[in-house]
Amino acid sequence: MGKYSLENYEKYKAIKVRPHPLPRNENNSGNGQIQYVSFSWRDLEPTRGEYRLEKVKEALNTAINPILVLNPDLPLWVTGYVSDCFAAFIRKVGSYIDSDSRLVGVVISTLADGKEEWNAYMDTFDSRTLLADLHNDRLIHYLREHGRGFGLLVMGSEVNWIACCEAFAKQKLQHVWKSYPVVLHVTDNVCGPNIRREAYRWHVSLSNLNIGLGYDLALRRLTYPETVSSHGSLPLRFWFVNTGSSRIYREFDLWIKLEQGDVSYELPMHAATQSWLTGDLVHNEIIQLPNMEPGNYTLSLALFYKDRSYIHLNIQSNEKDGYYKAGIVKIEITNEDPLLNIWDRYYPEGYYPLEDPKVPE
Repeated sequence: MGKYSLENYEKYKAIKVRPHPLPRNENNSGNGQIQYVSFSWRDLEPTRGEYRLEKVKEALNTAINPILVLNPDLPLWVTGYVSDCFAAFIRKVGSYIDSDSRLVGVVISTLADGKEEWNAYMDTFDSRTLLADLHNDRLIHYLREHGRGFGLLVMGSEVNWIACCEAFAKQKLQHVWKSYPVVLHVTDNVCGPNIRREAYRWHVSLSNLNIGLGYDLALRRLTYPETVSSHGSLPLRFWFVNTGSSRIYREFDLWIKLEQGDVSYELPMHAATQSWLTGDLVHNEIIQLPNMEPGNYTLSLALFYKDRSYIHLNIQSNEKDGYYKAGIVKIEITNEDPLLNIWDRYYPEGYYPLEDPKVPE
């Protein structure tokens, strides 16, 4: 760097971590293929009021990205009030498995495509994502009318991809992916070029074929001070990038860990991860450190789901228990906290998107 470089005007010595990205991991949890957990009404309720729902639990335990489909095959005991009986069956299944966090979504499949069955799905699968057929205008209108969020199931091929595009435009569904997943079921044996291209435009997160869809999250850069005070402030500037086709739909939080020998401190951050979509994702925060012994600490970061499972980052970095090693920070004992309000008067990296200025040729 020359004498006019930004580093010569820094108010505090900063560490800049730029991990190298890994090739895209199509087998990442949350990406790739779906597995239908499909059962018929006849099999799960062969006799009125007698259910065999343990089969559903067993299937959910082994499936990756499971999506539930309840096929309305009539049991022999049904003689009348068919829609009401199927709605009661939906409510029974939903009450049994709605709390299962492994379930990615539930396809709204019905006998008569009526309100009683729709209400059963809406009332029972309260905490799971309902998937509406892209071409079912009445169902989509009904869900919107009742303020129920929903994802989309797109049955697409090289034959009907234009009709699918028209359905997205006609019903103004282009922004559904920002809140709920769009699932693509390719009806061809292989995914053709047209449907593959449109899948990225629709921000599809999952498909029945593994065609590289979903999120692809990496850390582009992390900036923090070289030296901080015990029980003082630690300014952190994160720059993630999601180069995938969709966002991450499960709730997750950003954590950091400071570790020296057998002593470690795990600190949660207040990142607004629920609003992270695709592209550049920036989070800046000054966190308060606990009382710590002086010395050099290893700084690591992690993205944890609510069940403490973690998001795999596509970066070349040592990972342990979900934490990716970033660098070293020095802790000192001081009488004051010089970094408490540092960003009120100093912006360390100039202009967004947080790139260092180039050396003039």
